[in-house]
Amino acid sequence: MENKKSKYIFIVFSVLCIMMIVLSSVKDGLMNPIRNTIGYMLVPVQTGVNKIGSSLYDNLKERRSLNEVKEENRKLQEKIDVLTEDNNRLNQNQEELGRLRKLYELDQNYLQYDKIAARVIAKDSEKWFQVFRIDKGTKDGIRVDQNVMANGGLIGIVTDVGLNYATVRSIIDDESRVSAMGMQSNDNCIVAGDLTLYQSGRLKITNISKNAAIHDGDRIVTSNISSKFMPGILIGYAVDITEDNKHLMKNGYLIPAAKFDDLSEVLVVKQIKADSFKDENDGKDIPEQDTENVVPESTSAEQPTETQWTGMEGLSPLTSAASEEGAQKETSAAATP
Repeated sequence: MENKKSKYIFIVFSVLCIMMIVLSSVKDGLMNPIRNTIGYMLVPVQTGVNKIGSSLYDNLKERRSLNEVKEENRKLQEKIDVLTEDNNRLNQNQEELGRLRKLYELDQNYLQYDKIAARVIAKDSEKWFQVFRIDKGTKDGIRVDQNVMANGGLIGIVTDVGLNYATVRSIIDDESRVSAMGMQSNDNCIVAGDLTLYQSGRLKITNISKNAAIHDGDRIVTSNISSKFMPGILIGYAVDITEDNKHLMKNGYLIPAAKFDDLSEVLVVKQIKADSFKDENDGKDIPEQDTENVVPESTSAEQPTETQWTGMEGLSPLTSAASEEGAQKETSAAATP
Protein backbone atom coordinates (compact mmCIF):
# COMPACT_ATOMS: atom_id res chain seq x y z
CA MET A 1 0.00 0.00 0.00
CA GLU A 2 2.76 2.40 0.85
CA ASN A 3 4.51 1.78 -2.41
CA LYS A 4 1.32 2.45 -4.39
CA LYS A 5 0.66 5.69 -2.46
CA SER A 6 4.19 6.93 -3.09
CA LYS A 7 3.82 6.04 -6.73
CA TYR A 8 0.60 8.05 -7.02
CA ILE A 9 2.19 11.07 -5.31
CA PHE A 10 5.18 10.95 -7.63
CA ILE A 11 2.87 10.80 -10.66
CA VAL A 12 0.86 13.81 -9.41
CA PHE A 13 3.97 15.96 -8.83
CA SER A 14 5.36 14.95 -12.18
CA VAL A 15 2.14 15.98 -13.93
CA LEU A 16 2.14 19.31 -12.10
CA CYS A 17 5.75 20.00 -13.06
CA ILE A 18 5.00 19.23 -16.69
CA MET A 19 1.98 21.48 -16.65
CA MET A 20 3.98 24.34 -15.17
CA ILE A 21 6.69 23.91 -17.77
CA VAL A 22 4.12 23.91 -20.55
CA LEU A 23 2.33 26.93 -19.11
CA SER A 24 5.55 28.88 -18.68
CA SER A 25 6.55 28.12 -22.24
CA VAL A 26 3.16 29.07 -23.62
CA LYS A 27 2.64 32.27 -21.65
CA ASP A 28 5.25 33.58 -19.24
CA GLY A 29 2.78 35.96 -17.55
CA LEU A 30 0.78 33.09 -16.06
CA MET A 31 3.79 32.21 -13.79
CA ASN A 32 4.34 35.72 -12.46
CA PRO A 33 1.91 35.42 -9.52
CA ILE A 34 3.55 32.21 -8.45
CA ARG A 35 7.09 33.64 -8.78
CA ASN A 36 6.04 36.79 -6.93
CA THR A 37 4.54 34.76 -4.11
CA ILE A 38 7.62 32.59 -3.83
CA GLY A 39 9.90 35.66 -4.05
CA TYR A 40 7.86 37.48 -1.40
CA MET A 41 8.36 34.55 0.93
CA LEU A 42 12.00 33.75 0.14
CA VAL A 43 13.59 37.23 -0.15
CA PRO A 44 13.22 38.16 3.57
CA VAL A 45 14.57 34.76 4.52
CA GLN A 46 17.49 35.16 2.14
CA THR A 47 18.16 38.71 3.38
CA GLY A 48 18.23 37.53 7.00
CA VAL A 49 20.51 34.66 6.12
CA ASN A 50 22.83 37.04 4.25
CA LYS A 51 22.96 39.44 7.23
CA ILE A 52 23.73 36.63 9.65
CA GLY A 53 26.36 35.23 7.32
CA SER A 54 27.95 38.65 6.80
CA SER A 55 27.98 39.32 10.55
CA LEU A 56 29.57 35.95 11.27
CA TYR A 57 32.15 36.53 8.54
CA ASP A 58 32.95 40.01 9.83
CA ASN A 59 33.29 38.72 13.41
CA LEU A 60 35.56 35.92 12.30
CA LYS A 61 37.59 38.36 10.24
CA GLU A 62 37.85 40.83 13.14
CA ARG A 63 38.79 38.04 15.56
CA ARG A 64 41.50 36.86 13.22
CA SER A 65 42.77 40.42 12.78
CA LEU A 66 42.70 40.97 16.56
CA ASN A 67 44.68 37.80 17.15
CA GLU A 68 47.17 38.86 14.50
CA VAL A 69 47.48 42.30 16.11
CA LYS A 70 47.94 40.74 19.56
CA GLU A 71 50.66 38.46 18.26
CA GLU A 72 52.33 41.36 16.50
CA ASN A 73 52.14 43.45 19.68
CA ARG A 74 53.66 40.59 21.68
CA LYS A 75 56.57 40.34 19.27
CA LEU A 76 57.03 44.11 19.27
CA GLN A 77 56.95 44.18 23.09
CA GLU A 78 59.63 41.49 23.19
CA LYS A 79 61.77 43.59 20.84
CA ILE A 80 61.15 46.69 22.97
CA ASP A 81 62.17 44.80 26.12
CA VAL A 82 65.37 43.61 24.46
CA LEU A 83 66.15 47.11 23.14
CA THR A 84 65.40 48.65 26.55
CA GLU A 85 67.72 46.20 28.26
CA ASP A 86 70.43 46.86 25.67
CA ASN A 87 69.95 50.61 26.09
CA ASN A 88 70.21 50.36 29.88
CA ARG A 89 73.33 48.24 29.53
CA LEU A 90 74.85 50.77 27.13
CA ASN A 91 74.03 53.63 29.51
CA GLN A 92 75.62 51.75 32.40
CA ASN A 93 78.67 50.99 30.30
CA GLN A 94 78.86 54.64 29.25
CA GLU A 95 78.65 55.81 32.86
CA GLU A 96 81.26 53.28 33.93
CA LEU A 97 83.50 54.32 31.05
CA GLY A 98 83.20 57.95 32.16
CA ARG A 99 84.12 57.04 35.75
CA LEU A 100 87.06 54.92 34.61
CA ARG A 101 88.32 57.74 32.41
CA LYS A 102 88.28 60.09 35.37
CA LEU A 103 90.01 57.44 37.46
CA TYR A 104 92.65 57.07 34.74
CA GLU A 105 93.16 60.86 34.65
CA LEU A 106 93.56 60.81 38.44
CA ASP A 107 96.09 58.00 38.13
CA GLN A 108 98.05 60.01 35.56
CA ASN A 109 98.14 63.01 37.90
CA TYR A 110 99.97 60.97 40.54
CA LEU A 111 102.37 58.84 38.55
CA GLN A 112 104.87 59.05 41.44
CA TYR A 113 102.73 56.56 43.37
CA ASP A 114 101.99 52.93 42.54
CA LYS A 115 98.25 52.34 42.75
CA ILE A 116 95.70 49.55 42.55
CA ALA A 117 92.08 49.99 41.48
CA ALA A 118 89.22 48.61 43.58
CA ARG A 119 85.44 48.63 43.57
CA VAL A 120 83.28 49.84 46.44
CA ILE A 121 81.07 46.97 47.62
CA ALA A 122 79.41 48.32 50.80
CA LYS A 123 79.02 51.39 52.98
CA ASP A 124 77.94 52.03 56.57
CA SER A 125 75.24 54.66 55.97
CA GLU A 126 72.54 55.39 53.43
CA LYS A 127 73.68 58.88 52.44
CA TRP A 128 77.42 59.44 52.69
CA PHE A 129 80.40 57.17 52.09
CA GLN A 130 81.98 57.97 55.45
CA VAL A 131 83.12 54.39 56.10
CA PHE A 132 82.97 51.89 53.25
CA ARG A 133 84.38 48.59 52.06
CA ILE A 134 86.30 47.73 48.88
CA ASP A 135 86.79 44.40 47.12
CA LYS A 136 90.57 44.21 47.51
CA GLY A 137 92.48 42.80 50.50
CA THR A 138 95.78 41.40 51.68
CA LYS A 139 95.98 38.98 48.77
CA ASP A 140 96.00 42.04 46.47
CA GLY A 141 98.64 43.90 48.48
CA ILE A 142 96.29 46.14 50.47
CA ARG A 143 97.62 47.27 53.86
CA VAL A 144 96.40 49.40 56.73
CA ASP A 145 97.19 53.13 56.33
CA GLN A 146 97.23 53.07 52.55
CA ASN A 147 95.72 56.23 51.07
CA VAL A 148 92.60 56.05 48.90
CA MET A 149 91.72 58.43 46.05
CA ALA A 150 88.75 58.92 43.73
CA ASN A 151 86.70 61.65 42.02
CA GLY A 152 89.73 63.87 41.55
CA GLY A 153 91.15 63.88 45.07
CA LEU A 154 91.78 62.23 48.42
CA ILE A 155 88.97 60.02 49.72
CA GLY A 156 90.34 58.46 52.89
CA ILE A 157 92.63 55.85 54.40
CA VAL A 158 92.52 52.07 54.87
CA THR A 159 91.77 51.18 58.49
CA ASP A 160 91.14 47.41 58.37
CA VAL A 161 92.14 44.67 55.92
CA GLY A 162 90.92 41.13 55.29
CA LEU A 163 91.98 38.55 52.77
CA ASN A 164 89.71 39.86 50.01
CA TYR A 165 88.32 43.13 51.39
CA ALA A 166 89.40 46.32 53.13
CA THR A 167 87.63 49.01 55.16
CA VAL A 168 88.20 52.66 54.33
CA ARG A 169 87.46 55.63 56.57
CA SER A 170 86.82 58.76 54.51
CA ILE A 171 88.09 62.25 55.30
CA ILE A 172 84.54 63.51 55.95
CA ASP A 173 84.09 61.18 58.94
CA ASP A 174 83.98 62.87 62.35
CA GLU A 175 87.06 60.91 63.45
CA SER A 176 89.21 62.00 60.51
CA ARG A 177 92.08 64.50 60.75
CA VAL A 178 94.37 65.16 57.79
CA SER A 179 97.58 67.12 58.11
CA ALA A 180 97.52 69.38 55.05
CA MET A 181 99.13 72.44 53.52
CA GLY A 182 98.40 75.15 51.01
CA MET A 183 99.86 74.17 47.67
CA GLN A 184 100.73 77.75 46.78
CA SER A 185 102.31 78.71 50.12
CA ASN A 186 103.31 75.38 51.74
CA ASP A 187 101.79 76.65 54.99
CA ASN A 188 100.45 73.84 57.18
CA CYS A 189 96.91 73.31 58.45
CA ILE A 190 94.49 70.59 59.57
CA VAL A 191 91.47 69.36 57.57
CA ALA A 192 88.92 68.05 60.08
CA GLY A 193 86.12 65.66 59.15
CA ASP A 194 82.62 66.77 60.08
CA LEU A 195 79.55 64.97 58.74
CA THR A 196 77.18 67.69 59.90
CA LEU A 197 79.20 70.39 58.18
CA TYR A 198 79.62 68.29 55.04
CA GLN A 199 75.86 68.45 54.46
CA SER A 200 76.57 71.95 53.17
CA GLY A 201 79.47 70.62 51.06
CA ARG A 202 82.28 71.80 53.36
CA LEU A 203 84.85 70.62 55.86
CA LYS A 204 86.70 72.58 58.53
CA ILE A 205 90.26 73.89 58.13
CA THR A 206 91.97 74.65 61.45
CA ASN A 207 95.41 75.37 62.92
CA ILE A 208 96.47 77.82 60.25
CA SER A 209 99.28 80.08 61.42
CA LYS A 210 98.35 83.74 61.72
CA ASN A 211 101.08 84.64 59.23
CA ALA A 212 100.22 81.83 56.81
CA ALA A 213 99.53 82.84 53.22
CA ILE A 214 96.57 80.52 52.64
CA HIS A 215 93.83 82.37 50.78
CA ASP A 216 90.39 81.61 49.39
CA GLY A 217 90.61 79.39 46.35
CA ASP A 218 94.02 77.91 47.21
CA ARG A 219 94.51 74.20 46.59
CA ILE A 220 94.87 72.26 49.83
CA VAL A 221 96.97 69.09 49.57
CA THR A 222 98.30 66.50 52.01
CA SER A 223 101.30 67.77 53.93
CA ASN A 224 104.87 66.50 53.83
CA ILE A 225 104.84 66.19 57.63
CA SER A 226 101.73 63.97 57.75
CA SER A 227 102.38 60.66 59.50
CA LYS A 228 99.68 58.79 57.58
CA PHE A 229 99.06 60.46 54.24
CA MET A 230 101.42 60.57 51.28
CA PRO A 231 102.33 64.17 50.36
CA GLY A 232 100.88 66.25 47.56
CA ILE A 233 97.45 64.59 47.16
CA LEU A 234 94.70 67.12 46.47
CA ILE A 235 92.11 67.39 49.24
CA GLY A 236 90.11 70.42 48.15
CA TYR A 237 89.97 74.21 47.97
CA ALA A 238 90.13 76.77 50.77
CA VAL A 239 87.23 79.19 51.33
CA ASP A 240 86.31 81.80 53.95
CA ILE A 241 89.76 81.94 55.60
CA THR A 242 89.60 84.34 58.59
CA GLU A 243 91.43 85.01 61.86
CA ASP A 244 89.97 83.62 65.06
CA ASN A 245 88.57 85.85 67.82
CA LYS A 246 91.88 85.95 69.66
CA HIS A 247 93.77 86.87 66.46
CA LEU A 248 96.26 84.10 67.19
CA MET A 249 95.45 81.72 64.32
CA LYS A 250 93.39 81.45 61.17
CA ASN A 251 90.52 79.10 60.43
CA GLY A 252 88.35 78.47 57.42
CA TYR A 253 86.57 75.92 55.33
CA LEU A 254 87.44 73.47 52.60
CA ILE A 255 85.38 72.39 49.62
CA PRO A 256 86.46 68.77 48.97
CA ALA A 257 87.65 67.92 45.49
CA ALA A 258 85.95 64.52 45.71
CA LYS A 259 82.26 63.78 46.16
CA PHE A 260 81.20 61.34 48.85
CA ASP A 261 77.61 60.62 47.84
CA ASP A 262 78.43 58.29 44.96
CA LEU A 263 81.57 56.13 44.97
CA SER A 264 81.95 53.14 42.68
CA GLU A 265 85.66 52.76 41.94
CA VAL A 266 88.70 54.00 43.86
CA LEU A 267 92.50 54.00 43.60
CA VAL A 268 94.53 52.71 46.53
CA VAL A 269 98.10 54.01 46.84
CA LYS A 270 100.33 50.98 47.48
CA GLN A 271 102.96 52.90 49.46
CA ILE A 272 102.34 53.89 53.05
CA LYS A 273 104.00 56.71 54.90
CA ALA A 274 105.76 54.24 57.22
CA ASP A 275 107.67 52.95 54.17
CA SER A 276 109.28 56.34 53.68
CA PHE A 277 110.49 56.37 57.28
CA LYS A 278 112.09 52.96 56.74
CA ASP A 279 113.76 54.18 53.56
CA GLU A 280 115.13 57.25 55.32
CA ASN A 281 116.65 55.02 58.00
CA ASP A 282 118.26 52.47 55.62
CA GLY A 283 115.38 50.03 55.93
CA LYS A 284 115.31 49.98 59.72
CA ASP A 285 111.83 50.07 61.18
CA ILE A 286 112.42 52.96 63.57
CA PRO A 287 109.21 54.13 65.24
CA GLU A 288 108.51 57.79 64.58
CA GLN A 289 107.68 60.17 67.34
CA ASP A 290 103.90 60.48 67.55
CA THR A 291 103.18 64.18 67.21
CA GLU A 292 99.94 63.87 65.25
CA ASN A 293 97.67 61.86 67.52
CA VAL A 294 96.81 64.73 69.85
CA VAL A 295 93.81 66.68 68.64
CA PRO A 296 93.93 70.41 69.51
CA GLU A 297 91.24 71.55 71.92
CA SER A 298 89.95 74.08 69.43
CA THR A 299 89.37 71.28 66.94
CA SER A 300 88.12 68.45 69.12
CA ALA A 301 85.57 70.68 70.87
CA GLU A 302 83.87 71.31 67.55
CA GLN A 303 83.43 67.69 66.59
CA PRO A 304 79.95 66.13 66.90
CA THR A 305 79.43 62.75 68.56
CA GLU A 306 80.28 59.57 66.70
CA THR A 307 77.68 58.46 64.19
CA GLN A 308 75.93 55.14 64.69
CA TRP A 309 76.70 52.10 62.59
CA THR A 310 73.64 51.50 60.44
CA GLY A 311 74.61 48.91 57.87
CA MET A 312 77.32 46.91 56.17
CA GLU A 313 76.59 43.51 57.61
CA GLY A 314 79.66 41.68 58.86
CA LEU A 315 81.79 44.78 59.43
CA SER A 316 83.18 45.74 62.81
CA PRO A 317 81.37 48.47 64.75
CA LEU A 318 82.55 52.02 64.22
CA THR A 319 83.90 52.15 67.73
CA SER A 320 86.21 49.27 66.95
CA ALA A 321 87.25 50.84 63.64
CA ALA A 322 87.89 54.15 65.37
CA SER A 323 90.17 52.55 67.95
CA GLU A 324 92.13 50.90 65.15
CA GLU A 325 92.44 54.26 63.44
CA GLY A 326 93.67 56.27 66.41
CA ALA A 327 96.78 57.18 64.51
CA GLN A 328 94.72 58.67 61.68
CA LYS A 329 93.71 61.74 63.72
CA GLU A 330 96.24 64.07 62.23
CA THR A 331 97.40 67.35 63.62
CA SER A 332 100.45 69.35 62.67
CA ALA A 333 103.14 70.37 65.09
CA ALA A 334 104.32 72.90 62.53
CA ALA A 335 100.93 74.59 62.56
CA THR A 336 101.26 75.60 66.25
CA PRO A 337 102.02 79.35 66.44
